[in-house]
Amino acid sequence: MKSRFMLLAVCAIGVLLTAQFAAALDKIEGPWYWMITESPAGGGGAAVTDEDGIDDATKGKLTEEDVAEQGITKDILKVKFAENYKWTEGEIAAVGGNNINDTLIKIKLGPGGDVNDHCSYAVINAVSKVTKKGVEARVGSDDSVKVWMNGEEVHKNPVNRGAGDFQDTFEVDVKKGDNVFMVKVCERGGGWSMFAGIDAPLEYNLEFKGLPVEPAGKLATQWAEVKSSY
Repeated sequence: MKSRFMLLAVCAIGVLLTAQFAAALDKIEGPWYWMITESPAGGGGAAVTDEDGIDDATKGKLTEEDVAEQGITKDILKVKFAENYKWTEGEIAAVGGNNINDTLIKIKLGPGGDVNDHCSYAVINAVSKVTKKGVEARVGSDDSVKVWMNGEEVHKNPVNRGAGDFQDTFEVDVKKGDNVFMVKVCERGGGWSMFAGIDAPLEYNLEFKGLPVEPAGKLATQWAEVKSSY
């Protein structure tokens, strides 16, 4: 009986410590740059995790990879999206099971009301004073989630689920200076939420410098090719 009590006590302490750790990592509230893209009716969430909604919404003029590498530069802001949606600044609450939808209503992006079968893209610049590899990061999402750091896919979870806090843990490499951090969350139905945090002393802003474009006479960079298409 005593051993069972001790086991339960140890488990309770472990749960408490885990909860305290989760709370210790701050969620990035922003402001982020936001964009949404529409998925096939009844086919959102996990089913479209690997579908490039940005490519579809811009008719090939821009891709998820472009944005994940560049951030939201002046040139990217010029690219037209379906429904005339525009990249819009907005903060997201650190709590709640529908905080993406609440943010979209607040910043007046999208059709309004309870939005289903769409993907959201949240982009922010994370500024670091040092280079550090293998930094722990966490996300929670309703429904599926994909994450990029400086153009590299660092996490993916094609799942249909609810979320009110962090759920997934992964690692990112942070370079000194600017780091483009992008989170995609695809909603199927019900709540639509996102929680993201990086365990490093970072400052966040929306001052994206983008990648340099090669001078005339040299091979065009990826972004130069994108620019020429619109």
